[in-house]
Amino acid sequence: MNGTYKITGGIPLKGQVTPIPNKNSILGALPVSVLSDGGIKFVDLPKTSDVSYFLEIFESCGATIEINNKTTTVDCSEIYSFDIPPEIGRKFRGVFSLTGPLLARFDQAVLPLPGGCQLGMRSISSHVNAFRELGIHVDFSEDSVIFKRPPDYLRKAKVWLLEASVTATLNVAAYAAAVDGEIEIVDAACEPHVCDVLNALVTMGAKIEGIGSNHLFIKGTTALKECTFEASPDFVDIAGYIVAAAVTKGTITISDSNIPLIVDGIIKWFKLFGMSVVRDGNNIIADGTCDLCINTTEFPLAGKDLPKFVTRPWPGFPVDVLPVMVTLATKAKGRILFQNWMYESGFDFVRELTYMGAEIYMSDPQRIIVMDSPVKYKGGEVGSPGIIQGTKAIFLAALADNETTILHGTNILKRRYPEIDKTYKRLGANIEPLES
Repeated sequence: MNGTYKITGGIPLKGQVTPIPNKNSILGALPVSVLSDGGIKFVDLPKTSDVSYFLEIFESCGATIEINNKTTTVDCSEIYSFDIPPEIGRKFRGVFSLTGPLLARFDQAVLPLPGGCQLGMRSISSHVNAFRELGIHVDFSEDSVIFKRPPDYLRKAKVWLLEASVTATLNVAAYAAAVDGEIEIVDAACEPHVCDVLNALVTMGAKIEGIGSNHLFIKGTTALKECTFEASPDFVDIAGYIVAAAVTKGTITISDSNIPLIVDGIIKWFKLFGMSVVRDGNNIIADGTCDLCINTTEFPLAGKDLPKFVTRPWPGFPVDVLPVMVTLATKAKGRILFQNWMYESGFDFVRELTYMGAEIYMSDPQRIIVMDSPVKYKGGEVGSPGIIQGTKAIFLAALADNETTILHGTNILKRRYPEIDKTYKRLGANIEPLES
């Protein structure tokens, strides 16, 4: 496995941090560069592998990339290819978000079947079904998907997504924004990162009604202009710091994170675990010095005296935050059932937590019960499950108690958190990168 950390826990984390920009906002906005007449200026573009892959694809197809301090300009006005190089595209799932922009620009798109985080089956059926409803021809080769727009494609259509998929919503929305027509999307995703990208498309010249809801009406234009894009703070990163404060009994101030539309629902659930989360102007203060206890009177119940925690599409509790909530629950008094309805392998990381000392019963691949009483983690040598947030859950568990953990496969964390070790060390964590 790539990347190894030696982590010695038991140190209360203290200090002030700034959450990273929302990764999914950026990965949703980068493909939109294909549609802009004059390019998109990205503020604080992170140095993650997925961002690098996109920039590499753009340059290989004729785009110009300019970096000036904190601004990266992606100008795709001269791109000439709709065929994504498979040696790059197979490395990450975000490549499929280029389908809509390429179709709108070239009438066709050829994409390799995507790779990326090993999280469930992650079918592309929502994308394929949506584009077929728009009159697009879709064919499969051995390792690619070929999309072609016929001359008689639909300029006015209603697309009912198979699921409230973020990437499918943005794929169809980007296509609709660049077509001279009117397209309605039902059961659209409405997460903050979706809103970020839709608002950028409006700035570029598209007309979109229903932003923030699951019902979108898009009137497109074939002349989308340039814009500047800055992603909202990453609520997954914010939640990770709150859990870090809780499990280490520290106090962390999270700067510029008190944005009600992003954090209100998450904070509500943290308080049900007995966590103190205080709003202080633009900041949030996570105070982990109190004892954690699951409030059984306010949680929904799965059975007698068994509260349950179930993720839902936004504005429900986001599935990407679920793994670190499991780590939080292992340090709280009381038992609780977690359900991950979205991913078949979303609880793979639980094996490592159990090895480290957690008492977790797996009912089936999508349901677990964290048993009563706070665990004292014993450390040990563990590996990444190949899932970013699952690895983050193990990383935070390793910080909790005064034991040493050797965590292998940490490079996957840098797909979302490029400087995670440095950031947590500034809060006082004892983290030592090792040679794999």
